[in-house]
Amino acid sequence: MVKTNVLVVGVKNFRGKDKMIDYFLLMPDGEKIYAFSIKYTDNTYNMCKGGVRINEILTKRTHDYGIMRLVKRMKFMLPYFKEEYNVA
Repeated sequence: MVKTNVLVVGVKNFRGKDKMIDYFLLMPDGEKIYAFSIKYTDNTYNMCKGGVRINEILTKRTHDYGIMRLVKRMKFMLPYFKEEYNVA
C-alpha cells in the first residue's frame, strides 16, 4: 500500500497500430511521471481518465479482464515506483 496521495491518470494513445492507454503517476507536488502503457479498454480508461489513487487500483477486484490487467501491472511496477520515485 502507498501512504501518500499519488494518483494514476490514463491518457489515450492511438498513434500506433494498437490503441493504447499511457498511464502517468501524478505526484502530490504536481509532477507527472510516465509509468507504463497497456492496451485500450473503455472501462480502464473511464476509471483512470480523471485520476484514481494507487491504493484503489491495488484493492480492485472484478471480472473485467482489462481492469485486472491494470491491477496486475500496477502490482508488478509498484516496488520500482517506491524505490525510484519515492512513492511510499
